[in-house]
Amino acid sequence: MKIQELKQGDQITQHIDDLIVSFKVLSIEQIGRRFQVTFSSASGIATASYSPTR
Repeated sequence: MKIQELKQGDQITQHIDDLIVSFKVLSIEQIGRRFQVTFSSASGIATASYSPTR
């Protein structure tokens, strides 16, 4: 999935250190060419900034 295709409420899973971690997209905002995404997981809430893929 491309970052610019994410929508609020999307569920994502990722393998981290042999564990499957589930994330929920709380918000996504385009800032210039980058996207700022706020995620929620069992570990809490975090925000990350991404460049779009081509």
